[in-house]
Amino acid sequence: MDMRLIRNIKIFGDSIMKGILLDPIEARYHTMDDDGFTRLKQLYSLDINNRSIFGCTVTKGKQLLQRSRERGMDCDMVLLEYGGNDCDFLWDQVAADPETEHLPNTPLPVFESTYREILTDLRSQQIIPLMMSLPPIDGGRYLSWICRNGLDKNRILRFLGGDAHTITRYQELYSSTLNRIAASTNTYFIDIRARFLARRDCADLICVDGIHPNEQGHAIINQAFEDFAAQFASKSPEVFLPVVS
Repeated sequence: MDMRLIRNIKIFGDSIMKGILLDPIEARYHTMDDDGFTRLKQLYSLDINNRSIFGCTVTKGKQLLQRSRERGMDCDMVLLEYGGNDCDFLWDQVAADPETEHLPNTPLPVFESTYREILTDLRSQQIIPLMMSLPPIDGGRYLSWICRNGLDKNRILRFLGGDAHTITRYQELYSSTLNRIAASTNTYFIDIRARFLARRDCADLICVDGIHPNEQGHAIINQAFEDFAAQFASKSPEVFLPVVS
């Protein structure tokens, strides 16, 4: 890694980093007015380009990164945030045939190998990768949400072994895989999940759909980024400098 100053950061992720919220009254998704990076940009004079896409998976993210590479990445660091859609299922197909084995959008071995390929590719371009864990979800709320328009909850529960929180545990499996990938590849890592789970009001930090952090949840995510930036700047002052006021 060269020791140039980090000034340009790109974000590749899904609706979490896109800042998608669910309006509990209208039951419609919308994007936060503030992307949460304003303060970081000011503190460290950063150019942050958020290319997160609602519903994106790590395989789609790899394609987006490859296209960016063809056009010239022009950044010093890339934040990766994938997993929430990868571990999800096509619930209409599950409800139609709960006795059949259904695979998630990205099976876990493919999820892990694709993530590792992305890390290798970024490093080959002298770009610093940064990973993060997934904020927790509420499987019971999410099951109610996906069944709101008529999917048979009991049939989906049959596939889940009778426990809606099987969804929660499966998402946790993908998040723990991210921890393991980061540790084994010596990749910078922000443990968002731990900050949520340390809160007694963790359930109150998630939208009614059970899967998206609400505004309070995003405040915790933003604080985690600020804390990481401060720690990174203290350990690597030659490449990540705060603005002197």
